[in-house]
Order: sequence, then C-alpha cells, then structure tokens
Amino acid sequence: MSRTIAVLYRLLYAGLLSRLPESAAISLGQGLLRRLPLDRLGCFRLSAPRLAITLGGVRLPNPIVLAAMYYDPAILSRAMGLGFGAVTAKSITVQARPGHPEPNLVRTRTGAGPGLVNCNGFQNPGLERFRAAVASLPHRVPLIVSVAGESIDDYVTLVHELGALGDLVEFNISSPNTKLVYEWSRKPGELATLLREVSGATTKPLIVKLSPDFADTNEREIIPAALAAGVRIVNYGNTRKVADRRLSQGEGGLSGPDLFPATLENLRRTRRRFGADLEIIATGGVDSPDKAWQLLREGADAVGYFTGFITRGPILARQILERLLADR
Repeated sequence: MSRTIAVLYRLLYAGLLSRLPESAAISLGQGLLRRLPLDRLGCFRLSAPRLAITLGGVRLPNPIVLAAMYYDPAILSRAMGLGFGAVTAKSITVQARPGHPEPNLVRTRTGAGPGLVNCNGFQNPGLERFRAAVASLPHRVPLIVSVAGESIDDYVTLVHELGALGDLVEFNISSPNTKLVYEWSRKPGELATLLREVSGATTKPLIVKLSPDFADTNEREIIPAALAAGVRIVNYGNTRKVADRRLSQGEGGLSGPDLFPATLENLRRTRRRFGADLEIIATGGVDSPDKAWQLLREGADAVGYFTGFITRGPILARQILERLLADR
C-alpha cells in the first residue's frame, strides 16, 4: 500500500506540483493538507513499541521528526497524524514578520534529486498570535516549538513564553535567511552567554539548531558551550547558504538531497567527538527510507526532514518506519 501511495504522489508532484509557480504550489499544497483528513487514514502511520525513543527525556513513538516549516495549528494537527514521532512548528519571533518578498522559494534539481532554495525570512505571526493559536492544540505526538531572535532578550522571552506550549524547545541560531540569526554562529562568545541565559528560561528540554555552514565552529565552540550550559540536544542542521539570482534576496537556504553527504559527515564527526554526551537530530537531505536508516545506524538519535515531505509526500514517514522495522 505505501509503495502505491508513493508512486501516485510522485506522479502528482511531477505532473502538477512541480510545474506550478512555486507560490501557487505552496498555496495548493497547504490548502490540501489543511482540508483533507489524511491524518485519519491509518495507511500513513505505523505503530510499534520497539520504534519508540526518548529525546531529552521525552518519549517519542518513533525517531522521525517533521522539521520546522508550518505554524498553522490546523496543519500542525494534521501532520501529527501522518506517522511522525514529533512535529516541529516553524520558528517564531517576538514580533510578527511578513517575510521577504516573492520570489522567496525556487526549485532545484540535480542528479541527487529535487530540492528547494528559500529566502522566506521567518514569515510568522509573532509570539502573541502563535501562542493563542496553539494553546489548545492537542499533542497527538510531541510538539517541538522553535524560536528565533535578534537578541538574547528575544530568545529568553520566546523560550519562557512558548516553552509551556511545547514538549521540547528548539532555538534557531542557524537560518541563512535572516542575517542577525545566522550571525550567532560567527559570535561564539556571545552565543555562550545566550545558551546560559536560555537554559534558565524553561524546564523543557532544549535543542540548539546548528548550521552546516559552520561545522568547525560547531565542533570547537558551539557544542561545547551548549553542553556547558546544560543543553544536550542538537539539531544538525539547517539549510545551506547559497547564491541564487532567481530569489528576491539573491541568496537563500538550500534544502533537499544535495545536503545529505554533509549531514552524514557532520553526524559522524559530532558523534566521534562528543559520544553519548549529546543527543543528535540529524536533519538535511533525507528523502528516502535508506537515508534515514543510514543516519540512525551512524548514531543519530532521531532524523528530521521537511523538503522530503514536499517532494516525496506524506507517505515517506510510513516508508521510513517500515524500513526501520525490517532491520530490527
């Protein structure tokens, strides 16, 4: 069944979604996801006690995480029924942000497969509206709330206010689409202060979201500072900064299968360096069951993806879980 659904989705993506203008494809895709009760169909889920893991002491029914992109509670609710072990809300800022003007998303295709480049610019409704919207959201699986700020005070406020609404809290210091967020990785001294301040702002487990563009800095300075502050989970990583003239900003964050080799190498070197002291969500380039299985075999505690959700469809999580069960 899952194979048939996967084939049908690939035909839909190749024949329609990938041919529409990017903005139209986003509108259509989110509209369908919001309205179609796919989460009520058992074919998208696979429950097995041996797939369960803990992340920061929080139990997840399986190690597959939908990475941050949606903040609409209706979509988050649907996504929680599509086979994921946890769902991450899109990074929220203190004030609402309209995001960068279109075009802010373009497609890529290489020999590795279809991907995306975006310069969304943290479009989001802001702290107050997001908090009100998700306050009554049932957590069918754990919800990871994600935050992004331009100052230490911003992060502390966001983590304190949103921590109560999530099961885990991720703070994003790595998005290449907003200069002030991306620049945190260039200021490890100030970042160490940020990590200490944020760790005192919530009792929920914290996740620091790392950029693949700063692998050496991550290993030498950022991860040790996180561990010293009591932050023991990293999401490695985010999109990779690339130039693209098609975008309104002339550059954006690359996602998709081209990232996978770096994701795998960063996972290996991080696990070698820090051992069991660190929990790692390996994110970047996962668009097949075998890639997810390889990351978990190489030491990831969990695996995250978003672009694969778009290019391979909502059945991908079920296919990954089937692959994991076949190996256990």
